[in-house]
Amino acid sequence: MFAKNLLILFSITFLAACSPHPGAGGWRASSPDAAFERLEIRYDGRADFYTRSTDKASAWRCFWARIDDQTAGLKCISAADENMERQFQLIVDAGGRNAVLKQGQNALGQYAWQPPTDP
Repeated sequence: MFAKNLLILFSITFLAACSPHPGAGGWRASSPDAAFERLEIRYDGRADFYTRSTDKASAWRCFWARIDDQTAGLKCISAADENMERQFQLIVDAGGRNAVLKQGQNALGQYAWQPPTDP
């Protein structure tokens, strides 16, 4: 019985362990004309976009989901006006270090992945 339970537990753990989406993590603007200074795409399906003037408080609060292996779709609400909604896509390059943020067909900036920092 113990071996059977252990096998079931191992199987569930193996099936549940999947690799994170390459869009998850911290992103810093790498182009001077980027719409946002910083993007924080968390593993729990939430995200925050920060402008230069809102470095401590997010300008947009988002939920995201995987579209494909390199693209995350984000549905966001403005922190200043909860009636203002926008949809974005973060498209990560094959190396996982650079990304483009788009709204529809419009590129809103290029971003470079940032390693996590301790608080």
